[in-house]
Amino acid sequence: MPTECKYFPEECWEQIFSRLPHQSDLESVSLVCKQFLALTNRICLHLSVIHHDTLSKLIHRFPNLISIDLSDFHSDLDLILFELANCVSYIPNLRQLDFSRQIKLPIEGLKELGRKFKGLRVFKCRKLAIINDSYLNTIAESFAFLEELDISYPRPFDRPPNPSELDLTDSGIEFLSVNLTNMRKINISGNYRITDRSLVALSMNCLNLQAIQVEDCALLTLKEVLSMQRACAALSWISVSNIHNGLSSSGFKCLTTSSRALQTLGISNSIISDELLFLLAKASLPLYKLSLSWYFLTDESINDLSQYLQSLVTIYLSNCVKLSISTFFTLATNCPSLEDVCMKNIRLRVKDCFHNGAKNPRIRTVNLQRNSYLDDDSLTKIALMCPNMESLYVCLCRSVIEAGIASALEVCNHIRNLEFVGCPLIKHIGNGAELPNLEVINAADSTLSDEGLAIIGSRCSRLLKLNLHNYEGVTIEGIQAMVKNCTSLREINLKRCVQVSVNSLNSIVSFSSSLRRVFPPKSDGFHDSLRGFSWHNGCLVSSSCKMSFELITLRFYQGGLLKGKGKERYVGGEVTDIYDVDIDKFPTLN
Repeated sequence: MPTECKYFPEECWEQIFSRLPHQSDLESVSLVCKQFLALTNRICLHLSVIHHDTLSKLIHRFPNLISIDLSDFHSDLDLILFELANCVSYIPNLRQLDFSRQIKLPIEGLKELGRKFKGLRVFKCRKLAIINDSYLNTIAESFAFLEELDISYPRPFDRPPNPSELDLTDSGIEFLSVNLTNMRKINISGNYRITDRSLVALSMNCLNLQAIQVEDCALLTLKEVLSMQRACAALSWISVSNIHNGLSSSGFKCLTTSSRALQTLGISNSIISDELLFLLAKASLPLYKLSLSWYFLTDESINDLSQYLQSLVTIYLSNCVKLSISTFFTLATNCPSLEDVCMKNIRLRVKDCFHNGAKNPRIRTVNLQRNSYLDDDSLTKIALMCPNMESLYVCLCRSVIEAGIASALEVCNHIRNLEFVGCPLIKHIGNGAELPNLEVINAADSTLSDEGLAIIGSRCSRLLKLNLHNYEGVTIEGIQAMVKNCTSLREINLKRCVQVSVNSLNSIVSFSSSLRRVFPPKSDGFHDSLRGFSWHNGCLVSSSCKMSFELITLRFYQGGLLKGKGKERYVGGEVTDIYDVDIDKFPTLN
């Protein structure tokens, strides 16, 4: 008889938990005992905070945090940073702060944090309402070892009479480059006053630069962007758009002759010539990701270019109105490493094309949004080409009906994410075998019926999120039938579902013990008894469409440094499954 194992190492438990296929499974095991709860506390690396009064408790509870997201924080940012500065000794692995979508940066709080903590490496403040040179000076002086900075796309918001004082200029970038010589990645997209002076400064001072994004910066020249490769030998990621100055062949030759490190290249909405496209192909760069938005591209030009893209993993094509469905088959056939294909807003022309039954089992994501001519037959052929597809986006493909969706799901039973927003001809996803991997369905502005919801309930027992925004035909009976069978459902959006009353939400919550968030049909009409009932059952009824407005979201990551949100693969690392867990569902360790 085998000897009983009285002790199982926690490292083994970590390996087991990291392989659980669904978020609900992770939550369940964390409730088994304090040992398992403590283990999940340790593997929590990312924290989104919206209430300052919980931060210190959370920091003590989750000692291995790498990233703190304050983009949805709606209180005093200076106050929370002072509190964070007093607690940083408990989270020595902290590397990233995110202030995106805030109005302005908390200058005093950043200075205090910078005095007490020198380990910050990533700083994100995308879409700030106010961002200027003085803010950059504070960032540079407070966090001297910063390696990644995102200051892209500032947004106008209650600006004073002299808005120029709120804009970034070359002086701010020059000061930044002198003080942050360890910079590896920078995104300055959308800052319209930036000129080539900034690029020269970055080239001279940030010699270890690996990635630069300068989209929608009209005063920059492509020649200067590409010339950065000469000084920054490690530069592997370049993304530009809406640049119409200095686009000469000599400028492109700077790219093709100076370095072989380039792996990601994006050039969109810019005026280039066939000669530049030829030079790109001739250079045979080991590109990992390519993004093109050129109206003159044809099936023939993509076919020629694809012969030189053997290392390509991701391709993004948009606004290429001359392409047809045959381009998809060309890319899937000629690019053996391809995993993500986006052909968006192309008006994908359908023409006779022979499909010899070849398959590309590596393709995981197919994005065909805004292709009004895409039909069911073409969608079926694409599914046959990509049997291991996990994410399918056919939003605003108005010629696709339920037969096309049903056929794709029949072939690709590994689908995890399905989006068909704005598809008026899709009333259901088709009958068939169970879809155990399908976790997210986004069907906003479509025409799913109660029958369609019943089919989802019968086939998608592991569904986590369902978006029914702006539905007229859905009733409470259909939702109840679906919720009852989807035993893992976490979130449902019922905004503008006119046949669903606010008072009926209690019955929806009662039908599902897993439901954590409901977006009601109307933003008003709440009353205390409804909100109290929902909280008592562990579910938040929220009038805001923003995620994580009132809940604290934890993301669990197993396997190394967090490179990005979601299930995304980056050069030099890979993000594995990330689980969203509401902290209020966990008991407290005493």
